[in-house]
Amino acid sequence: MKSKQLKLARREEQKRNKIMSPKIRKIITAICITILCIAAALFSVDLLRAKKNNQPPLFCCPVIEYDNGSTDYYGLFYKVWKDYDPFEDETRYYVGFWFVPKNFSI
Repeated sequence: MKSKQLKLARREEQKRNKIMSPKIRKIITAICITILCIAAALFSVDLLRAKKNNQPPLFCCPVIEYDNGSTDYYGLFYKVWKDYDPFEDETRYYVGFWFVPKNFSI
């Protein structure tokens, strides 16, 4: 009799101590991987537009606009800044991550 109660008590304790089931862990992992894949696709499109074609980003929102015509765009885990030089009438785009200073670009 005691062994049955002890087994039941151990099973209940194991159920309580489980943080999440393997099924929930797989679902959370799939969601995280999906978000990272989408972020990588958006980043690569904006990187190609900014670096190769010198065009403004598609998947970023303009956040800060400066007096000289420069703009900071923020996307999902990255930023693009437009550097406008009024003397040469030239616009350059740089890509980096949120907390990286502007003098460092990818």
